[in-house]
Amino acid sequence: MVIDYLQILVPKLVGKTVNLLTETPVDMKLILYYAVGVLAIAGAVMVGRFFWRILIIGGARKFEKYAHQNLFEKLLRLPISFFDVRGVGDLMAYFTNDIMATRVALSQGVVMSTDAVAMTAFVFFGMLTTVSYKLVLISLIPIPFVAFASWIFGGKIHKRFKRVQKSFSSISERAQESFSNVKTIKSYGVEKNFEELFSKECDRFVQNNISLLKVSAIFDPIIDFLAAATTSIALFYGGRMVVNGTVSLGSFIAFISYLGMLVWPFIALGYVVNVLQRGRASMERLSAIMNESERNSNGLEFPKGFRSLSLKSLEFSHGDIKILKNVSMSVQAGQKVAVVGKTGCGKSTLAKVLVKLYDVENGHIFYNDIDINSIATKSLRDHVLLIPQDTFLFSNTVARNIAFGVEKFPIDDVERVSKIAHFHEEVVKFDKSYDTMVGERGVTLSGGQRQRLTLSRGIFKNAHIVILDDVLSAVDSETASMILRDLSRQLENVTLIVITHNLAAIKDSDVIFVMDEGKIVESGEHATLMKRKGLYYRLFMIQQIEREIGT
Repeated sequence: MVIDYLQILVPKLVGKTVNLLTETPVDMKLILYYAVGVLAIAGAVMVGRFFWRILIIGGARKFEKYAHQNLFEKLLRLPISFFDVRGVGDLMAYFTNDIMATRVALSQGVVMSTDAVAMTAFVFFGMLTTVSYKLVLISLIPIPFVAFASWIFGGKIHKRFKRVQKSFSSISERAQESFSNVKTIKSYGVEKNFEELFSKECDRFVQNNISLLKVSAIFDPIIDFLAAATTSIALFYGGRMVVNGTVSLGSFIAFISYLGMLVWPFIALGYVVNVLQRGRASMERLSAIMNESERNSNGLEFPKGFRSLSLKSLEFSHGDIKILKNVSMSVQAGQKVAVVGKTGCGKSTLAKVLVKLYDVENGHIFYNDIDINSIATKSLRDHVLLIPQDTFLFSNTVARNIAFGVEKFPIDDVERVSKIAHFHEEVVKFDKSYDTMVGERGVTLSGGQRQRLTLSRGIFKNAHIVILDDVLSAVDSETASMILRDLSRQLENVTLIVITHNLAAIKDSDVIFVMDEGKIVESGEHATLMKRKGLYYRLFMIQQIEREIGT
């Protein structure tokens, strides 16, 4: 605002200089004084612009960092149910387009808004102190039309930019999905299909951008035209006043200079509406994410001296679909427990609710008689570890993938857990052993190697309760049985809950729970369940026959 005010002093000095030139004799000393004044103002404006750019644009960059960091932290705090309905590409659009649009609104938008308001006010003041107020009022007749145009087009820009952001999210989502599953796409030879799908998303994105461009293409020239109309009115009526002698030539030149200075606020107003409406649309999207309800992570510490885990009439629905129905079970500390059943019977969902990835109502899951909802999330997951069936590995060394989340670690500990998971003998065959780089998502490893590395990572966590959600599906039955036996022997004080389709691998479990359509239909030891000849017996016999046919 200081810089804007300094700039309106220049036309005054120029006007006074012109008036001096029409007088005789010409006072050259005073002209030199005005010339030095113009130079001094220009120097002050130069220095001031440097500092406001550092402060305002630099502040917007700091906001960008703040927004990235806070959005990332927010997403990590959100429940898993949020990510069930949001794609990675959609979320990445928030980190790119939305934060960028908000940052531009906070930098260029702030600067242009200040110019549009402050410069207009200062120039208006300069005009009133230079020429007749009648000339000022006549020249500013187009101003109400500028306000009206901004109000009409601003809403349209806001709505259309939101559509642009949504279509950009769709493009990001489609690209991420395609690249993540490129092997499957190539294996099935459906590259053409995905090219067509991506092309449609791109066409929609272009159409939405053109729709936004049409509004801007009309709005910006209208603002330019109204600015030119203001100058035309001033030239006609101001010129007549100079001829009539009611306004001096110097004052008229100063007035025209002021009108020239008004052109930028007029143009800036067009940019301001565009930039601020885009920023507003993006800020609404960001605010919607930041206002998503989080699970309360506070609570009691996980009970010391874990004794039992009990489920009482547990029910869980995903949307309108009921997945778990009246599930009751009890697990004692140190037991090796198995949960088996047909595909889609709710085994993995059960594992997720045990570590609060999904919320359940109070009074259904208890650790040592303490309701799961009363236990702090971090404390629970420090003691109860779920090793999921998705074997996601990071582009890092084998050792760092095993010691996930730990900066400094003894390599002996990494080797120890790797031996328990029967992965050590595979690692030592690699050229760089535990320093071997694992490609993104573990592409350099086989399916069985990825699963055993993931299992090693879980054992390294050193939790009291370990839940294995079908983590050995890519390993043969004999190796899986051997790994589970070693786990039970090496981790004597650890309670092991194994979710698997491989029934041969869990025959020696202390308790086997059999699930069907979201309910526990059988429970007991292997021998007991085989005598009952129920669902477990049928599943086991089918696997035996499949194994014999396979051999």
